[in-house]
Amino acid sequence: MGLWAMWTNLLQAYLHYLSAHFGLSEALAIIVLTLVARIAMMPITLTAAYRSQKNKEALERIKPELEALRKTFKDNPSELASRTMSLYRENQISFFDRVSLLNMGSQGFFGIGVFQCLRRTTFSTKFLWISSLAKPNFPLTLLIGILMLLSMVLAPGFTTNTSMLLMLAISLGVTVFVLATTPSAIGIYWATSNAMTVMQTLALRGLLARRRPLARM
Repeated sequence: MGLWAMWTNLLQAYLHYLSAHFGLSEALAIIVLTLVARIAMMPITLTAAYRSQKNKEALERIKPELEALRKTFKDNPSELASRTMSLYRENQISFFDRVSLLNMGSQGFFGIGVFQCLRRTTFSTKFLWISSLAKPNFPLTLLIGILMLLSMVLAPGFTTNTSMLLMLAISLGVTVFVLATTPSAIGIYWATSNAMTVMQTLALRGLLARRRPLARM
């Protein structure tokens, strides 16, 4: 048995354990599993998001210097690349540090694992207004879209320019398209994960708000 199969089987076993030993419904087991995993990953996720925001702010500060370099070395691409990287290092800008890679890896490893685990599980129960976890549910899809929209709009630095709105529309469109034929069990995971993302975004805004007064002292 491969490592990936062992991982998805472990997730499935954990869902069964939550239902069998704690009396949770299938939907609540999915919610608890997602919350436990996202809370465990929160320190890494918040650190990565915090560093990403600092990178954005640093890039905004050095934009005039970058423009000057592009004009000065427009006919010398290798020197332009070298000077740009030096400028990034001076301002501690790093796009793919260990924390960011660890965050992307852990999020992907868990998210894809849960997705595959839920896809192959047979569900036979209902939850709240959802008549069957095995079938798609439009109100649940709408809720997920709202949570995604909130997480994007609340993100530090969000602007209503054309490119940002286009990215927002594409993300929401892809989500609705995928969930239109996806069991509600996966939608419950998605909604719980997006709710945690909204809370993480609010926590990040709080961290940044506390840092700015200190920076001005």
